[in-house]
Amino acid sequence: MMATPILIMWLLAIALILHVFEEVWVSEYKKGQVTWGTVILNYAPIVENIPIFIFAIVLAVIGWRSPMISGILLSVCLTHPLLDHVGLSIKTQSIRAGSLTAIFLMLPLSIWAYAVGYNNALFQAPALVISGMTGLGISIWLFWEVEKELQQKSRSS
Repeated sequence: MMATPILIMWLLAIALILHVFEEVWVSEYKKGQVTWGTVILNYAPIVENIPIFIFAIVLAVIGWRSPMISGILLSVCLTHPLLDHVGLSIKTQSIRAGSLTAIFLMLPLSIWAYAVGYNNALFQAPALVISGMTGLGISIWLFWEVEKELQQKSRSS
């Protein structure tokens, strides 16, 4: 019974890490650096994102032992694709870097994770609300950071 809930947490962590690599790779691709090697060897974007990798792995390790904490991963993987990738893609009328993994990995996996948590009675209402609001807050902050960056780019153009 616990194999699926444990697996889903690790799949979400891997999806988030792949998502970050996609965002970095697409950004470098747009600059004309088209290979994964150039992205991997360009340490700055990877090093900048090490806290995200640690965040994802730590929350996967915590797993369902503390849904109030690990539920933040579920919430971020649900709300970030909607706000940052769907929302900003519509606003800017162009697909944002990272949209493929956000929409086709993170979003469905997070919905599945919530379903698994619900079906296995792994979430209590307070844990669901607190982790959900925390994850939403993180996603709003990420959205706001990208929005500021887009405004700066439009001013300098």
